[in-house]
Amino acid sequence: MKNTIAIIGILVLVFFLATACLNPQEVPMINIDESINMYIVADPHYMSEKMTEDSQTFTNYLNTVDRMMKYTGVFLDIMEDEIKKNQPDIVVFPGDLTNNGSRVNHLEFEKRLKKMKSKGTKIYVVPGNHDINNEKALYFKDDQIHLAESINEVEFTEIYNDYGYGEAISRDENTLSYLAKPYKNLWLLMLDTTKDYPEPGGYINRDTLNWIVSCSDMAKEENAEMIVVMHHNLLDHSDIIWEDYTVDNNTSVLNTFHEIGIKVVLSGHIHIQDIKSHTSVTTGNTIYDIATSSLPVYNHQYGQLIYSPSKGYDYETIKLNVEKYALENNLKDENLLSFNEYSEQFFIDNLCRKHKESIGLLELSDEQKKEAFITVVEMNKKYFSGYRNEALKEHIESQGFEIVEGLDECFIQEYIMGMIEDQNADNNKLHIPIN
Repeated sequence: MKNTIAIIGILVLVFFLATACLNPQEVPMINIDESINMYIVADPHYMSEKMTEDSQTFTNYLNTVDRMMKYTGVFLDIMEDEIKKNQPDIVVFPGDLTNNGSRVNHLEFEKRLKKMKSKGTKIYVVPGNHDINNEKALYFKDDQIHLAESINEVEFTEIYNDYGYGEAISRDENTLSYLAKPYKNLWLLMLDTTKDYPEPGGYINRDTLNWIVSCSDMAKEENAEMIVVMHHNLLDHSDIIWEDYTVDNNTSVLNTFHEIGIKVVLSGHIHIQDIKSHTSVTTGNTIYDIATSSLPVYNHQYGQLIYSPSKGYDYETIKLNVEKYALENNLKDENLLSFNEYSEQFFIDNLCRKHKESIGLLELSDEQKKEAFITVVEMNKKYFSGYRNEALKEHIESQGFEIVEGLDECFIQEYIMGMIEDQNADNNKLHIPIN
């Protein structure tokens, strides 16, 4: 008799377990008086320590890129710490997850995502141009550069199955784009916008645009908001640096997005902090393309988007506190313990080098060149951090700015003058109301 009861108990348990597997967890609703918190971590360009070494060749490589490759793991450690502490509802990664798409980098990055997700945060990824079929996947050993194994499109979806692809309610047949439904009334349209891996340019073909319209129809049937997440930019974030950053056919994409009522696009790729908007004269709809700056690039920050069905969207950036993290975790690296100073010098050395070379060729006195370069550096730091126009007032009133303004037409002058003729003074905060 006891054996019979035990067997029945086991069968009942198996039945309930099987039923639970067949019936996925119900998708929650964001109530009118509630809000959800989303983090945007753009272009982390993760590079495993296994792929690096302390050598002159690796140091030379570090000096050729704008991103602080040596510490991409530390930056993600801090993000993991932030996520565990603050428990955002969603974290999205709009592409360029890895540095040049090596398999080792992808597999380690996925392990990091698993830790971030362990406290209940929903995580979604899309690929960037660096992530797939990258012939420049590399590693450093014996003071030499070696080619590493990359991954293809199928392998990307397999590795990141638990971060969007496995729960997609619709997949585009032509790209790695998908539609996710983290909430009944807030959906994510995760777009794969790379035109031809690993080339930098972006494009969304007509078939994918038709699929996007069908996704919008599905969302409207359930009265759901739909946020777009994509690697490339929808709008030009610079008057002089836009080629291969903005999707090639952005007019067609923009028209489609206006027609279906998209309000928010979360992008990356250009590595600067910038927000641009466009209002349709036909529909009256306004789209905001929020380009969050790259995590390993100065000013080392991520985005936070809070959505409320009654209040709308509130976006702001949050800077990584690397020095605090280094102290609390007893790290011994002096660069991390004095990170604010180190990161500024890295920015000057790596992102202002060409500006210094250009200024050096101008017919100016040594003192004028020095003053001009000081101003260019300070304005460039603010520019990458998301500040324009009147936010640069103290630098506009400097002697160095007067020198740059008086130059004959050249790249330096066009670049600097563009900073004071932009759409927004502060690209680190934005409120988008509900219509």
